[in-house]
Amino acid sequence: MLSFGRGVASVLSAVWVILIARNLTLEQFGEVSVALALVLILTAVGDLGMQVILVRDVVDTGRIRRSVLDGAIVRKLILAAVSCVVLVALYVIATHDTNLAVPFLFSLSIVGAALYNPTISAYRATGNIRLEMISEIGSRAVVLAGGGLWLLAGGGIVAVAVSYSAVGVALGIIVFVLVRAQTSNRPDDVLPSFALRAAAPYALANTVGAVYQRIDNYLVALLRGATAAGVYGASYRFQDMIILLPTALGQLALSEAAGQDPRSRMSTAKRVAAQSFLLVLIPVIVIAVFARPLLEFLFGARYGVAAPIVVVLMLSTLPGATAIALQGLTAVTDARRFAVGTAGGLAVNVIANLILIPPFSGLGAAWANVVSQTFLAAAYYWALRRKTSEMTVSAST
Repeated sequence: MLSFGRGVASVLSAVWVILIARNLTLEQFGEVSVALALVLILTAVGDLGMQVILVRDVVDTGRIRRSVLDGAIVRKLILAAVSCVVLVALYVIATHDTNLAVPFLFSLSIVGAALYNPTISAYRATGNIRLEMISEIGSRAVVLAGGGLWLLAGGGIVAVAVSYSAVGVALGIIVFVLVRAQTSNRPDDVLPSFALRAAAPYALANTVGAVYQRIDNYLVALLRGATAAGVYGASYRFQDMIILLPTALGQLALSEAAGQDPRSRMSTAKRVAAQSFLLVLIPVIVIAVFARPLLEFLFGARYGVAAPIVVVLMLSTLPGATAIALQGLTAVTDARRFAVGTAGGLAVNVIANLILIPPFSGLGAAWANVVSQTFLAAAYYWALRRKTSEMTVSAST
């Protein structure tokens, strides 16, 4: 049910992005892409593992403790305020736009996420998913309807920023108030530690993953300008769409592994990796072959120049689908090698982008994606193979 809700929400989000692309200039769409990339990155950086600690507390106690929820929210709101300032600064550096109103408006969505993400995750951990499904679909629908009408009426980039952040903040407040009313409050509760030392392992994995997903879009803007970022941002939407299916497969594999002997996870990993590869193969070929007409039909004729970028990104989707299917299994089987592999993938991604974007713009970023996605798939596969081999040897001695 939750997967269905997220699927519908993803479709609504895709329609919203297409509407933005068709009604803003290339430069403005690039600025929106930069802002959204920074929102995703800074939301993850500002979490510092607190969300995972909150969810673990719910799992351990079987309830949402008000003091733990409040403690996580207060800390995240403080970090969100800092992140808002950082977003404005990084936005100006990349876009050279000194109008601070737009990045400030976008940054407010980080505040909404600071309320919504930990609260809904804790509520989901109690086994309740209806509120999340309604929230995901409802918020996207409101943004699309209200923001879309404003955008069509000539609201421009301000309409996009206000719609995105206002709905995010409102949703965060509503969900927090609803869930907090159902929490328990016992004065003798022993609270978990939110100290950085306790949260560091979770913070590292979450931060690295978010930075990896969007750093290329920011670097394209930083090194080649907002217009280039707009072209690349439109191209990237096809990969975002296709990768949903391998992500679902990876989650199913993780559920299967819950009752499985860890030594046998390698066979599950091979099967899931092959299924993910085959699952995306046909869409990858179709989108690569019809890249230009698809771009022009969805985003407008001016985005047809991005066809070569889409073709290369589709090539990167093949190892990317394998990597994302193996991600969860690797994390629960060998956390240390998983962290090293993910950090290595980010390093490869950033270095390749810095080398390839200056001469080749978005096409260089796409090739950097091919290199880093291939590295990630190989790193996760190697980590699983090494760990399962070690456990098999240990069990036989």
